[in-house]
Amino acid sequence: MIKEFGNLSEDREIDKLRLDEENVIQPSKYGYYLDALAQAKTELDRAKQNYEATVSARSLYYRRNPPTDVKATEAVYTDLVNTDTQVLEAKDALIRAQEAVNVMYASVASIEDVRKSIDNLVKLQLSSYYNSQGMDSARDKLNQ
Repeated sequence: MIKEFGNLSEDREIDKLRLDEENVIQPSKYGYYLDALAQAKTELDRAKQNYEATVSARSLYYRRNPPTDVKATEAVYTDLVNTDTQVLEAKDALIRAQEAVNVMYASVASIEDVRKSIDNLVKLQLSSYYNSQGMDSARDKLNQ
């Protein structure tokens, strides 16, 4: 059976009755989210480079084609670049890429928490914490 990942709410669920299976698929699940984080970081790097290149290109354009209706000062060039639609689009792409990285960091941390929970559930199961029959027999012994 091949398990598919990508739905974080489902990937965080643990079946307490199948801890052996959960334990086996956990490394693949963790790896999936680490790969997604790496891809998100790569996209963030591309978005940063694109933003910087766009700012440079638009700054050069405005310096070569200064405005005729206002005095060309550094403040004017800065305002022209900061309000340029290409720069704003590149900045928006950069913000979206940063958001994707932030979400993936949170996803990886969440999957790490699942791993810790699986470990704790295994320990509880080994100590017969969920064995209600054992609890009933202990209660019966106390009642005698």
